[in-house]
Amino acid sequence: MLRVARPRRFVPVVLLAVTVSACGGPDLGKQNFPRTTVTQTTAATGPVDDPEVALDAQRTVDPCAMLQGDTVTAVGTPVEDGLHSSGLDRCSIEVTDAGGKEARLSLTMGDSLFLSSVPQIGVVEGLPVVANSLDDPDTTENEGCVVSAITSSTPALGISVQVTYDGGDACGAGMTVIREVVAKMHAGPPRLSRAANSAVPLDPCTLAADAVVADVLGRGTAKRPGGLHECHWSGGNADGHLRISETVEPSDGDDGTRVDLGGGTTGYQEKRTTAGNSCAIAWTHLRTGDGEGEVVKFTYDNFHDDAAGDDSCGKARRIVDTILPKLPKS
Repeated sequence: MLRVARPRRFVPVVLLAVTVSACGGPDLGKQNFPRTTVTQTTAATGPVDDPEVALDAQRTVDPCAMLQGDTVTAVGTPVEDGLHSSGLDRCSIEVTDAGGKEARLSLTMGDSLFLSSVPQIGVVEGLPVVANSLDDPDTTENEGCVVSAITSSTPALGISVQVTYDGGDACGAGMTVIREVVAKMHAGPPRLSRAANSAVPLDPCTLAADAVVADVLGRGTAKRPGGLHECHWSGGNADGHLRISETVEPSDGDDGTRVDLGGGTTGYQEKRTTAGNSCAIAWTHLRTGDGEGEVVKFTYDNFHDDAAGDDSCGKARRIVDTILPKLPKS
């Protein structure tokens, strides 16, 4: 979900009863919106088949570049130094509307959604749109709204905008931003600038060998994307999680003990037995400067009652050994 300063709370809500299109709608920058109550509609979310917003198409989109220009100016004027990157798939921006109220707009590409609690409220360029008001009906505090364009129904994934807009129409502002974001995806979005051997464009769910994963985690293991750069495996014996991120390079102490992964690659292995039996192996795939890089991390988790004697690091290593050959070489 969106990861911002305050965690999202999913509560029973009533939602905005509107149908939107790729163009039109109010110019929020010229209006001073009061806080509003939104009302529910009931519309089934059917299959989504739009290659221009599929995970592969989103993986290299620059989320901060998406939050510039027409995407946000209909809501308000960007605040100086108000643009903040939160990783490869997230960015936020602060704006001031025509009435002087501040709003924070946070964009997440490839967001994991929970569609059972949020009815569809409209359609933007063929994509179903849902909204989740975060306001507590028992208080006057304005927690905001999350508006999501659904890009995949199974699994439930989308492009989301979380809006905090004290005294303003957070759901309306989110709808305006989503409309512009989807239009940019269809017109050709701005892309991240990455090296030719970057791992960012890769689908993490295709990197581990299925046969080895099934042998290690258990037959019948199911995999699902956890956003643009993560994959989760759920098996009868244990679970696995692979993540590609741009972050601080792993090192001794902070990330476990050094381990030779072969081919000149140094990994860092950390075993945990405080809750079940887990092992994480992380390594730097590509240095990007200032002590940061593209870091690949695989985690093996066994929370079964008999986990104590499990060779968690040995099993994690078996899967890691199938991932390394599929990463692009420098």
